[in-house]
Amino acid sequence: MVTIKDIAKRAGVAQGTVSNVLNGKGNVSSEKIRRVMDAAHELGYVPNERAALLRKGPNDSLAVIMPSPRARQYTEFYSGFKHYAQAHGFLVTQHLVDENTPFSEEDAFMEVKPLQVKGVACLSIAAGTTFEDTIYKEGTAGSQVLFVEHQPSFDAPFLGFDYEAAGREMARKALEARYCDVCLLTGNPDFSNERDFCRGFLQVLEGTDCRITHIQTDLFRRYQHIIQLVGKSMPQAFFISNYGFAESVKDICSTFFGQDMKPAIYTVSPTFTMPENDFVKYEMNYRQLGKIAAETLIKGAPADRAAASRQILKGSGFRDWYSNIIVSKACPALNIITLDSPEAYIMQNFSRLYTRKSGIPVNVCIFSYDEIYETFNSLSHSSNYDVIRLDVTWLSWFSEKLLTPLTQIDADISQCLSDFLDGTPENYAMVHEEVYTLPSTPSVQILFYRKDLFESPIYKRMYFEQFRSELRPPRTFAEFNQIAAFFTKRLNPASPVDYGATVTLGSTGVAGSEYLARLFARQENLYSDNREIRLDSPAALDALRELIRLRQYTSPDFCSWWTNTARAFASGSFAMSILYSNYASGLLDHASRVVGNIGYAMIPGSNPLIGGGSLGVSRFSRHPREALSFIKWMCSEPISSAAALLGSTSPCRLTYENYEVVNNFPWMNLAKKCFPLSRGNRIPREAGIPFDERKFLSILGMSVKNAYSCVTSPEEALRSAQEQFAAHFQTRF
Repeated sequence: MVTIKDIAKRAGVAQGTVSNVLNGKGNVSSEKIRRVMDAAHELGYVPNERAALLRKGPNDSLAVIMPSPRARQYTEFYSGFKHYAQAHGFLVTQHLVDENTPFSEEDAFMEVKPLQVKGVACLSIAAGTTFEDTIYKEGTAGSQVLFVEHQPSFDAPFLGFDYEAAGREMARKALEARYCDVCLLTGNPDFSNERDFCRGFLQVLEGTDCRITHIQTDLFRRYQHIIQLVGKSMPQAFFISNYGFAESVKDICSTFFGQDMKPAIYTVSPTFTMPENDFVKYEMNYRQLGKIAAETLIKGAPADRAAASRQILKGSGFRDWYSNIIVSKACPALNIITLDSPEAYIMQNFSRLYTRKSGIPVNVCIFSYDEIYETFNSLSHSSNYDVIRLDVTWLSWFSEKLLTPLTQIDADISQCLSDFLDGTPENYAMVHEEVYTLPSTPSVQILFYRKDLFESPIYKRMYFEQFRSELRPPRTFAEFNQIAAFFTKRLNPASPVDYGATVTLGSTGVAGSEYLARLFARQENLYSDNREIRLDSPAALDALRELIRLRQYTSPDFCSWWTNTARAFASGSFAMSILYSNYASGLLDHASRVVGNIGYAMIPGSNPLIGGGSLGVSRFSRHPREALSFIKWMCSEPISSAAALLGSTSPCRLTYENYEVVNNFPWMNLAKKCFPLSRGNRIPREAGIPFDERKFLSILGMSVKNAYSCVTSPEEALRSAQEQFAAHFQTRF
C-alpha cells in the first residue's frame, strides 16, 4: 500500500507537506502541490475512505442501516439521504442487513459504532425484537439514532409515512370499482407500516360484501405465495403494500396467464416521475423521506428520549396523469406553434399521451426564433393555431394581439397560479392584471463552471499566487473576466482548458441577452431611478466594455444559440458558461466530458435574466376549451415533473421537491431561488403599455455585435443604439 512516506520521497518534499496537500490544509505552493499530486498519481495512491471517515469524526458523517436494496423504495430513500448529506458536507456509509440472517441488524450497529458517526438512520427490518431496545439504550458511541418506516416498540425518534391512510385510500378504490373478490398482499405484520396499512384497508371494507384473501409474504417467498393463490382462483384485483410485491404479481400474471386473466393491481409505490401504466399507484416520496431523515440527523435528534420526535409524512397519493383533460369529439385536432427548443420536442412526445386519453390529435409546429416572430406578426382570423407558445419577453407585445384572456374561458383559472413557483405568475401569466397564459417552461440565467478546476488545490493556489484572492465562482463580471483570463491557455499555459468562458452572440436577440446580463449586474432595470431609459449611460458603456474584454478569453467561434453554448461547455474546453436553465440539460449529453464536474452559481450581479415561455389560447382558435385543457394539463404536476426529467423545465413547486428530477439536474433549486430575484424590467409595470422586445433587442443586439467585432467603438455603438431607440420608443415613463 502506498504511504505518505512513499509519496514524499517521490515528490522530494517533507511528509508534512504531503499530508497537508492530501487533506487540503496548509500554505503549500502550487509547485509543491503539483509535485505531490503527480507523485501520488504515479504511485497509484488511493485514499482510504474509512480512515477519512474516522478523521472526520462524529460531526461530519452519517450511517444508514437498511435492508438489501432490492426494493425500489430503499434505493430511493438512500439516494435522497446521501444526496442531502453530501450537499451539506457529510460522508455517508451504508450498512446492509438481511431479513433471513439472525442478528444481522445487531451486527450492522456494531459496524457503525467505531465510526463515531453523528447519526444513524435505521430502516430496521427487525423492529419489535428484544435486542433493538438494548442497542438503542447503549447507543452507538454517542450517535443519534432515527428509526425510519418501521417504528420500534419503545420510545425513540421515528420518521415514516401514514400507511394507515394509504390502506384506507386503497380500500376506497376497491369500493369505487365494486370489486367482490380481492387479494390483500402485505409483508410482515411485525413491521408498523405493514400493520398500519392492513388495519386501514380492513377497517374500510369491514361489513361489506367484498371477499378479501390476505397473504403475508416477504421478498424471498413472494413468488411461491402468489402462484399458490392465483393457481387456485385469480382475484379481480390485488391491493399491495410494497412495490416489489406488485412487480412480482405482474410478472406471474403475465407469464402464466397472459392477457386472459389480467387483474387490476393497486400498490403503494415510490414516486414515479415518468408515466407507468402497469399499476394504480398510491405514491410515497421516498427520496424526500431520505432527505428529511438526513436533515433531522444533521440538525440533531432530541437528547431527551421522553421527548423523542415522531414525524408522520403524508403520501403523495394517487397522482392523476390525466387531470384537466377534456374528451371531445367536436375538436378534430389541436394545433400548437412553438419555438425550436429542447422542450418543444418533449411537448411533442407528451402530446401523444394527451391524444391517447382525449382522442384529440395534437400537431406541434416548431419554428426558429426568426420564423416564429414573423409568423406571429402575420397571424389572422384565417390562422389554424389553437395554442401559442410565447417567449416570456414577448408577452407584453403579443398577448393582447394574439391571445384570449384565460378568464374568458375559465373564470377560476387564477386559482391554479398558486401551484407555480414564486416569481413566475407575474412574469409568465399576467399582463396588465389579466391572466393571458400559464407558465410552461420558465428558465433563468445560471453561471455554470468546471467544479473540478475551481476546487483543484493546484489551480486554487496558482490563482491565489497571481491575484492574492480566492478562486471561487465570480460575484462580479470583473471577477468573471479575471477568472476567464486565468483559465485561457493562450494567456496561461498551465490552464487545462483552452478558454475561460463561452459567449453566445448569434442573432441580435441573442447578443442583446448576453449584454443585458452585464448591464443588469450594474442597474436593476432598463430604466433608471428617474424612469428614463439611456442605452448610452456610463453603466451601459462599462457593461459593453466588459463584454468586449471577454473576446480575449473565449473562442473566436462564438456560439450562435444556447444549444450550441451548452454543447461547447460540455466539450470540456471552457471553464465557465452563462446559460439559460432550460438549455442546461445539454450539459449532460451522452458525449459530455464534464459530467460529474459541473458546478453552478448565481450569475454575477445576482440579477439574472429570465427566459423560457408560456402557453396561451389563440384568439383565433375554434376550440378554446380544448386548447385550455391541453395547456392546464401540460403545465401541471405530474406532467411538468416528467418533462423536467427529460430535460425541460417546470413551473410547478412540487417538481422541485421531486428528488429524482433534482438529483439529475441539481441546479434546479438554484433556478427556483432566482425567479423572485430577477428584475430587469424594460419599462415600469404600472406604465401599462406593450413593449416591443424584438425591436428593442434588434437595435441593442446589432450595436453590441458591431462593438464586439470592432466595427465601431463602444461609445459609437451605444450612441447609435440610443438614437434608434428614441426613434421607436418612449425614453421616459
